Order: sequence, then structure tokens, then C-alpha cells
Amino acid sequence: MNAAAWAVLLAVLLVGWVVLDGAVQGAGGTLLQERDHDGGDRRRAPAERRVVLAAVGPLLLPGEAWFVAALGVLVAVFPHATADLLHTGYPVAITLAAAWVLRDAGVWLRSRRPGRLWRDVWDVVVVVTSIMLAGSWGALLGVAWGNGLAALGLGIVAVVVTRLHGDAVVAWRLRRTGAVPAIVTTVMIAAPVVGTAIAAWPRLADSGPAAPATVPLVVAAVVVVPALVVLQVFAWRRMSRPLGKEDRRFF
Repeated sequence: MNAAAWAVLLAVLLVGWVVLDGAVQGAGGTLLQERDHDGGDRRRAPAERRVVLAAVGPLLLPGEAWFVAALGVLVAVFPHATADLLHTGYPVAITLAAAWVLRDAGVWLRSRRPGRLWRDVWDVVVVVTSIMLAGSWGALLGVAWGNGLAALGLGIVAVVVTRLHGDAVVAWRLRRTGAVPAIVTTVMIAAPVVGTAIAAWPRLADSGPAAPATVPLVVAAVVVVPALVVLQVFAWRRMSRPLGKEDRRFF
């Protein structure tokens, strides 16, 4: 595989992550409140928060599998581009990693003990870290553009678009709307990744690995990519069903 093929694979993996995990980020960022029919914000009851997390729950682990695979490609295939990205955007990358870990902890721990205070504390953690995760991801894309203003702008855009995407996916899962709004927000959330991949193409093309080094990477890709596709199919099969009691027991 040449650098172009690896760059396309990297972009596909990142798009898969932002589409799947972006829905979780958006739902997490609005976990405590939702927009009511009058256009204002209404605080969600604890039972409603559980339903929201359960609605996007099937996307959490598959999305993270796509992200881990993307990180593997980025580090192994484009080490120089990775080093430049971390050198320039180290604080943003650390923020993203910390938010990712704490968001997952909040999602999985909120229902592990009884008591409203326990759940409320972790719900606040989920809200804050979901917003931080979306914002730091958008900012990291801006760092890849090599522009501080782009980092700020894309960070804000990512927070807004993930909220729209999360709302659309939750509404579709709960059968409040059709699939069209979720498809539209999918395109919106994927567009910055595709645009950044195109902008970063010259750097990626210059930092690909030597041909012998790609052999084990190709083998890994042949194994990992089909597994990701299977996870994707499984996730969307679950998402296509109405939300049931079995979906809520983990959240």
C-alpha cells in the first residue's frame, strides 16, 4: 500500500469514529437538559438521562474501536506527521485523551451504585467531558491545518455539530423523527475530517513508511478492517431496533 491508500484508510477510520462517537458526545453534552417544544431548555429527569445514553450506547464501543485503529495507522504509517501534530498541539491532545477517559468512566460508572448524588456527579462529568472531547477534537483538526484561528473555529464547530448529531441520532432511535436528520448531521460531522485530510495530504504523502515496513501493517489492516465492519454492522442492527429494556440495563 502506498501513502495515498494509507491516507484514505486513515480518513475513513476517523470518519467512522466521529460519526459514531460524535453521536455519543452530542448526547453526553446535552445529557442534563434538552430543548423543549417552545425552544427553551428543560432539565432532564434521571430516568430520561438513562434513556438518552441507552439510545446511543450501541455506538460507543464500535466507535472507539475505529478511533484506536485510526491512531494505530497515524502513529505507525505517518510517524513524522504524528510527531509534528503532537509537538504543536500537545495540550490539545492531552485534553482530548483525558476527556475521552473521563467521559467513558462517567458513562459506565453512573449506574454502578445506587443513590441520586452518585449519578448526578457522574452525569455532570459526562456533560463536561463530552463537550471537552468534541472541542479538543475540532481544535486538533485545526492544529493539523497549522492555524490557531482554525483550531478555535473548528473546536466551536465540533461542539455545535456534535450536539446536533447527538440530538438527531437520539430522536431517530426513539422514533421521534425519521433517519434524514441523522443522515444530514452525519455529513456535517464528517466534512471537517475529510477537509482536513485533503489539506494535510502533502504532509502525509511525504511521511509514509518505507515499503518493507508496510508489510506487517498491511497484514494488520487486512485483519482489523473486516472486524471493524462487523462491529459497524452489529451496531447499526441494534440501532435500527426500537429502544428496549435490555438496552437500558448497562446505563
